[in-house]
Amino acid sequence: MPQDKRGMILIRSMTGYGRGEETEAGFRFVVEIKALNHRHRDIIVRMPRELGVLEEMARRLVQEALSRGRVEVFVNLETTEEKQKHVRVDHPLARAYYEALQELETAFQLTRGRFSAHELALLPDVLALEKDFFDPEVLAPALERALTRALSSLIKQRAEEGSRLARDIGTKLHHLKNLALRIKERSPGILEDYRRRLANRLEELHQGKEYDQQRFYTETVLFAERCSIDEEIVRLESHVDAFMHDLEKSEVVGRKLDFLLQEMHREINTISVKSNDLEVSHLVVEAKSEIEKIREQIQNIE
Repeated sequence: MPQDKRGMILIRSMTGYGRGEETEAGFRFVVEIKALNHRHRDIIVRMPRELGVLEEMARRLVQEALSRGRVEVFVNLETTEEKQKHVRVDHPLARAYYEALQELETAFQLTRGRFSAHELALLPDVLALEKDFFDPEVLAPALERALTRALSSLIKQRAEEGSRLARDIGTKLHHLKNLALRIKERSPGILEDYRRRLANRLEELHQGKEYDQQRFYTETVLFAERCSIDEEIVRLESHVDAFMHDLEKSEVVGRKLDFLLQEMHREINTISVKSNDLEVSHLVVEAKSEIEKIREQIQNIE
């Protein structure tokens, strides 16, 4: 199986989840990352509007760590200390309300009354609770550390899933190679069966009389050329070996593996058409089934 020096499988799945936290100056970042299958790399970052200036930094870190997949990053900012709350009074707005009410009294000759502070405070936006102030640039290193932890957790999970995929794919590839060997062993028998059937048919038609032996051999040779699957088997085995080799690379191989599977499927189809043999047809169906199972699995490989 493809392993690095520490015995870990190298290929990575595209799905996974990671979480990271970091506390700084009375604030705590909680970063969660969810990764899903995707043909390319699609990064979505969701964070409080106040942290918008840090989105590009977060996106860059994800791009450096991941090559493929749909990646959703959720950034949450919490306070860790009990901070003194401040209520802000909008004096100009309160005065404007007061003067407007007085104007209404005069215009409609209403009974004059004094407005209490409580009544004014109930009017929209006269009082407002000030939010905790923070400087996003000062908190940037804390966000970077939390995001780095989340990415590390995600990558570890993707590597673990990749190891399970690699083991299962490896088993299927060995089975596929064994099927190719069985087809190769059957290949000489296809020509012999055809030669025997042709000879029997000629005997039936001529009822023991002389017939053109040269024509018989010519037909046999032509059939041998048409039904020869030696080249297709060699290419199929070569594609399987290349696939196994690429599984051992510590790089993004998902697209290349998909291409190799397409080539395997092409060779198997050609073998099926050229051989015209029942036993080979059964082996081809089994091989196609294995290829399709592998194709489904590699859709999740980065």
